[in-house]
Amino acid sequence: MSFRLYIARLKCIVRNKQVMFWSYAFPLILATCYYFAFGNLYSADSFDTISIAYDNQGVAAGDFDSALKEAKISDKTVMFDITYCSTEEAKTLLDKGDIVGYIVGSEDPKLFVKGNGLNETITKSFLDTYRQMQSAAHSILQVNPNAINEGLIDDMMQHVNFIEKLKNQKVPDSFLIYFYALLAFTCVQAAGCGLDEVVNIQADQSSCGARVNASAVRKMKLFLCNMLAAFTNHIASIIVLLLYMLCIMKVNFGNSLMLLFGVCFLGSLAGLALGATVGIWVKKKAETKEAILTAAILGGGFLSGMMVSDIKYMVADKIPFLGYINPVNLISDAMYSLYYYDTYDRYLLDVALLCSITVILGIASYVGIRRKTYASI
Repeated sequence: MSFRLYIARLKCIVRNKQVMFWSYAFPLILATCYYFAFGNLYSADSFDTISIAYDNQGVAAGDFDSALKEAKISDKTVMFDITYCSTEEAKTLLDKGDIVGYIVGSEDPKLFVKGNGLNETITKSFLDTYRQMQSAAHSILQVNPNAINEGLIDDMMQHVNFIEKLKNQKVPDSFLIYFYALLAFTCVQAAGCGLDEVVNIQADQSSCGARVNASAVRKMKLFLCNMLAAFTNHIASIIVLLLYMLCIMKVNFGNSLMLLFGVCFLGSLAGLALGATVGIWVKKKAETKEAILTAAILGGGFLSGMMVSDIKYMVADKIPFLGYINPVNLISDAMYSLYYYDTYDRYLLDVALLCSITVILGIASYVGIRRKTYASI
């Protein structure tokens, strides 16, 4: 009997186009948008050579000319595509949009740009760095004129890293935070399914609930079967999303994929319990409950860094308590700890907190369902 109820409810869920869209299509669309928006954001190879014009005002080629020519984005990509021309011709090229900006002078070079984009910022940063090195070299030569013969230029051109990695070889990746937050958000989206199952068995919330309460089937038994069907459908959507990210988008989630899936499994349960709790204990219409639940999920996604990754760090620094009670943050943080940390201490802490929240919400749902009675239907 229980299996038949489970299969019947699963068929109803699969045939619901709205549920299938938000469970399967929406996370895939969002993941694709994230990939194209942030996929190559931190890769040097994603930057193209910057077109600029240069008027050296008739001065023979010097250090600045050499610096412009030798500047590179990567080993194979030069930083600047330089057009040598007069200032008037450079202005014309800038107005036409053929160049990002133009530089005038070699002794005291000045940059002229028309916009405020990434290429303009890179060019200005290059010029500022050159001026700093030039000023430092002049100061050193005033104190020690022989420094030029002692390898001053070579020493200044070397970039020394004074940070030594002692244990962890992983570099914090803000790109991954968005995908972890998306996975966590998708897991907690199960709250919508939990809310639907609660509404469908409450006589004062839906006509379906009235028929259920008038039937011979025990309400708690039907509720558990329906929740299991909703969980089955939702965890399947998580698997599809994970496979899409791993196999199609080639997102590197590290080597602990089974533990990653375990967090997704627990996160889906937490989402279902959250939806059921709101559906049972909030004494409002179904539409109001949906609005409250949507606001809670979106707010949790925002605080976990789904929209702006820096928000996650800000919350952890200023209001850490919010991170400990936010299921979306706990899920994404547990996932990121698997990638970044060498130990499982942070992962186990997040999982323990998530389990506690799930158990508390589950008990609240159970108590609310048992005490729900109707004088008449």
